[in-house]
Amino acid sequence: MSRQEIQNNTGTDLIISGDKYISIGANGSNIVLKNGEHMIWFDGDNAWEQLFQAIDKAKASLST
Repeated sequence: MSRQEIQNNTGTDLIISGDKYISIGANGSNIVLKNGEHMIWFDGDNAWEQLFQAIDKAKASLST
């Protein structure tokens, strides 16, 4: 897996394919995850925290 770091402070879109993407606004606000017909979004300045709270930690690999 390759790694690329982007620091533009205006938001970033990661397009996996035409119907799969992750869009993150400036400073982690307004996050959208799309997978085909399914879309999840988190609005506002605390969207990054909302995303982490929504993840089922029992199913995810965690690093502390």
